[in-house]
Amino acid sequence: MTATSAATPSVAVPAQQSSARHRPRVTIGTDGSTWGDAALEWALRHAWLVNAGLKVYSAKTSDDHAIARRLDVYRWLHASVTTSDETPEHTLLTASADTDLLVLGYHGHGHHNLGVGHLVLPVVSRSLCDTVVVRGEPRAVRAEHGWVTAAIGGQHDEPIIRRATEIATRYRDGLRIVHAWPLPGPRAVEAGKPNEILDRARRLVAKLAPTLTPSLHLVRSRPHEAVETCTRSDVLVMGPGSQPGRLSPVTRTALHLSPCPVMVVRP
Repeated sequence: MTATSAATPSVAVPAQQSSARHRPRVTIGTDGSTWGDAALEWALRHAWLVNAGLKVYSAKTSDDHAIARRLDVYRWLHASVTTSDETPEHTLLTASADTDLLVLGYHGHGHHNLGVGHLVLPVVSRSLCDTVVVRGEPRAVRAEHGWVTAAIGGQHDEPIIRRATEIATRYRDGLRIVHAWPLPGPRAVEAGKPNEILDRARRLVAKLAPTLTPSLHLVRSRPHEAVETCTRSDVLVMGPGSQPGRLSPVTRTALHLSPCPVMVVRP
């Protein structure tokens, strides 16, 4: 995973001359592992594209010189690096109260190659801001596909679509909106007409970004099965679920199996 620290500034990158008064804030936790480095690179690129300030929480296992070299590539960003003696979970959750986006890798040092790290689910479920877990195949992590995917069909559709539209616009990517509709069966639950759900999404996108035409997809499968179909996406945007402090089975499945980074929107 990628968790780290919070308190003592150690490295800083010169700020852009433009006012930071309304600049978004991105926070990244890294432990210097493979996925920690991938998360840092993702956060740097995202901060650059959305003109955000960046705060890096660096664990004791991180290579400060390697971090400094990465930041130097984006030297025009307003960025800083800090460390802390608190636990990684406490550090990241505290940081989530003062940032717009929290970024971490899906596992870090001391974790086997299968499954998410032990900090991911607790941090994502309790974060006070949007969270991105960087995972998936290399091209998706490097944002080379040119598509942002929004998974809708629940109570948080509007903030999901708003966030996905913003990212697609900033990245100059296409926007794919996916709604999973289970096949008929004895336990099937009618939760609204699927075409109406997609049409509402299309109208909201038209209002938010008139020049962006989303690609609408109705997937005939269970929602958690549809996660694996989100190939050729650079990020999958979805909600946390209906129960505060507890991720839905669909979101948990995405964090374990998604072929691309996952953004969990905090409504």
